[in-house]
Amino acid sequence: MAETDFGRGVGALCAIHPERAASRICSRCANFMCEVCSDSGTQAMCPTCRERTGLNARNFPLSRDNWSMGALLETCWEAFTREWVMISVGVLIFFAGSVAGNVVSRALNTVGGLSDHWAINGVFFVAGLILSTVVQGLVTLGLMRMLFDVLEGRRVEVERIFTQFHKAVPLLLTTLLIYALMLPLFVLVIGGMLGALAITGGLDAIRSADWMGVSGGNDPSAELIRVLGTLGPSMGLMVLVGFALYVFPGMWLMMPLTLVQPELARSENPQPLEVLRRCFAYSRGQRLPMVGIFLFGGVLVAAGVCLCCVGAIPAMGLFQLLIAGLYLTLSKGGAEG
Repeated sequence: MAETDFGRGVGALCAIHPERAASRICSRCANFMCEVCSDSGTQAMCPTCRERTGLNARNFPLSRDNWSMGALLETCWEAFTREWVMISVGVLIFFAGSVAGNVVSRALNTVGGLSDHWAINGVFFVAGLILSTVVQGLVTLGLMRMLFDVLEGRRVEVERIFTQFHKAVPLLLTTLLIYALMLPLFVLVIGGMLGALAITGGLDAIRSADWMGVSGGNDPSAELIRVLGTLGPSMGLMVLVGFALYVFPGMWLMMPLTLVQPELARSENPQPLEVLRRCFAYSRGQRLPMVGIFLFGGVLVAAGVCLCCVGAIPAMGLFQLLIAGLYLTLSKGGAEG
């Protein structure tokens, strides 16, 4: 064999197509690949390895008809162990983007605070909130785009995180629609909790309290403690009602919304209403296992934080990879209706 550049396989012949010159090496078996095998440089593994691992850019191994939590965890774990370093770098960039969004928001709030006019303060507050949401959202979409490449066996490029900036307007409009969807739920939960408090006499106890003092004293905290002591059953029922409404219809509404960012990242020209419609279609009949995946991810991230925060970065990377894998699974054949 001729002398080769083992970094790219220049001068060598492709292991599958010996009549073609190799342009790179497989990240799994280290065999030489030509441009055909690497799909014009978009694949990190050769066709044989993609077939063996079940990771193919055009054939993600799971679908909504054959998936299980165990299969999804196994698929994502294999992809994570293969590219955990690059995934961790992507998560670090994601955190940096979140910090940058918060800095922008705080800076605009500070500028608005220099004025004594409430309208100017409000304008700068809203502007800061919008910019922070957009910056953090775009970085999240970029991370999702990179994680899709990991799961589909493509060549992993951190630069993919910065490829979603053209979706700023669809992202913002979709976020506003989500807020509009969540507002009735918020009103329902608060209303239900206040209703439970009223039924059990809690509101009457609060209204009749002497908040200005207690029998000639000047300490309102004593009256607060007395009132809270009489609200035990009321508070218990209020929490129970709030939790029940949060689970349903709250969970029914929120689970599809967890797929919005992956859908925005996957769509080349996302339309906000169509994005939401598709996410609800993907989630149809799948909400309970979706809850299981997110509970597992929450425990995973919490465990990473407990490891002196050292494990938080890879744990967050694996959690985000699970979300990306869940989306790829449920979106296969799930947009009808």
